[in-house]
Amino acid sequence: MKKFILFFVFAAIVMQFTSCKVEDDPTNDNPDVTSVAIDTTLKSFYVKPTPSSTFEGIYAYDFSTSPLFIYCGFIINLYWYDPVAEHGIYLHFNNSIGDALMDENGFLKAFDSGVKIDSTLAGTWSGYDDGVFSYDYIANPSANKGNLAGQGDKYIVFRAYDGGTPQNKYYGWLRVNVAANGRDIKVLSIGFQKNANMSLRTGEL
Repeated sequence: MKKFILFFVFAAIVMQFTSCKVEDDPTNDNPDVTSVAIDTTLKSFYVKPTPSSTFEGIYAYDFSTSPLFIYCGFIINLYWYDPVAEHGIYLHFNNSIGDALMDENGFLKAFDSGVKIDSTLAGTWSGYDDGVFSYDYIANPSANKGNLAGQGDKYIVFRAYDGGTPQNKYYGWLRVNVAANGRDIKVLSIGFQKNANMSLRTGEL
């Protein structure tokens, strides 16, 4: 009887732990996915650089190195525009090679972990446009709040490709945290597929 009770207690504990397990990342061992932990707080939106600039690049990732070796890269820019309503943080692909998934207002879409990234994912690919992370909500508090500001850690999705072979798209994700004021962004990690036109999931390593 005592053994039966101990077995029952042990089984209940095991069931409790397994049922409460939270899968923050879909998998940690996908050989077809390259991922890099960054965990860096990028330069704040203020103070504006001098002499007076219209934009400043604050983070970049270059896909021309291993494992993709394609002429493509993206930059996170701080923009100071006129009017003030357009001051903000933007994602820009060099020479418009590559793009990111946006909503109908031009804001980068926000995703949780485990979302499948491929050509069927709902949204609008940015094409020649820059995707907006956020606007400066201190200078312009009535601006559209977008999908990322003040929402904690979220994923955005992108496609990297080479101008010579634009049909070969490499899907990926960027994990970020954008401050509620729209002036600060923290990049936590990046991951992308090594194989063209193949899917992966947000957070997949």
